[in-house]
Amino acid sequence: MKKLLGWLGGTVTLQVAGEGLEGVLNRCAQGGIPLATMRRQGDGSLLLQVSGTQWPRLRRLLGEGTWEVTVTGRRGLPYFLLHFRRRYALLAGLVLCLVAFAAGARTVLTIDVTGNVTVPTQVILSQLRLCGVSVGTYAPGIPIRAVENNMMLAMNELSFFSLNIHGTRAEVIVRERDPAPALREEDVASNVVSAATGVVTHIEPWVGDAQVQVGQAVCEGDVLISGYMQMDTSTPTEGEMEPMLVHAEGKVLARTWRTLTARIPLTARGKVYTGEETTHYSLSVLGKRLKFYQNGSIPYENYDTISELKSWSPLGTQGLPILWQAETYRAYETQTVTLDPAAAEELLREKLLEALTEQLDQGEILQTDYTVTCEGDTLQVTLLAQCDEQIGRVVPMEGVEGEIVGPRHPAKEDLDRTTEDKQGED
Repeated sequence: MKKLLGWLGGTVTLQVAGEGLEGVLNRCAQGGIPLATMRRQGDGSLLLQVSGTQWPRLRRLLGEGTWEVTVTGRRGLPYFLLHFRRRYALLAGLVLCLVAFAAGARTVLTIDVTGNVTVPTQVILSQLRLCGVSVGTYAPGIPIRAVENNMMLAMNELSFFSLNIHGTRAEVIVRERDPAPALREEDVASNVVSAATGVVTHIEPWVGDAQVQVGQAVCEGDVLISGYMQMDTSTPTEGEMEPMLVHAEGKVLARTWRTLTARIPLTARGKVYTGEETTHYSLSVLGKRLKFYQNGSIPYENYDTISELKSWSPLGTQGLPILWQAETYRAYETQTVTLDPAAAEELLREKLLEALTEQLDQGEILQTDYTVTCEGDTLQVTLLAQCDEQIGRVVPMEGVEGEIVGPRHPAKEDLDRTTEDKQGED
């Protein structure tokens, strides 16, 4: 602390030579001038160090004697600023640096978002910017509670939002809202029909009467589980009861065969780079872009853009909102190129397999076979696949009137509630 105060006030080091040097010390003691350093030199002179505020008084006292005084050094902030007496540009730059430092210490430079899983960070930051908080915002002027309330009203995906300011860093903590469960349309009479042609390997009717058996072949559109449910009678003398309308549900697996075809031309227009390129440099500070080029037009008709961003991270900290951007534009010409047939075939095989996987519903691919043909400059690949998949689809009945009074598939919470009631009775 003493060194800091001494640097702010400045210090003067001087050498006093002559006879009766003890008189110098006596006058300093009588005048109440504290000396930071007092040391006898080898040549008999006296080395003194005094603060910049006491130096004028000491100079007047020493001027009354016959001693030889030599100033050997001046240090500290006041004497550093004296170097700028006639260098107005440097002085203005120093003042601007101090102002920028003071303003930057109270400005939001980084924003950290934690707690989000499905909601992208950029979506949260974009909405936060609309609420008045972004990189470059004056931190003490942020109405934190108002921003939190506005964010909760604007983003239904969040159940919790917290904004904390730590110096130049804004910390955002969010919690995502649990999605509402999908409700089954149990009040709509429906059948479970086949979505593809195949051979049934497993049938599990949850609600409704099964219309097919394992090993039976079905076509697309056939009814697998009927929404007309025949009610069981308790005794043979009760007679047959009329069927009731229900919302049919169930699981039906079947062995299916799928055929997918894809084509690709073996000749296409490709890029050939000419070697010409142009680079534009720019500096972005707090979202404000400073360009270091005059002509922003691109002198090429066909070109690719390669962008390179570098952020400033002093002392290994998180990057500050100071970005150096280099955009390179590479010119190219289009020429007709011939594709490798083997590579094109492998590409089509991968794409067909991806498309088949997306089409399957709760199933697996049992066997695949590929057929490759070439017609002119077009390569064609056909995928023949044997699959085991879920083919049951719930389809509402058309032109059916009546109230849905049949049994419904019990939900998990209903089963838990029934179990708790039985335990309470016991």
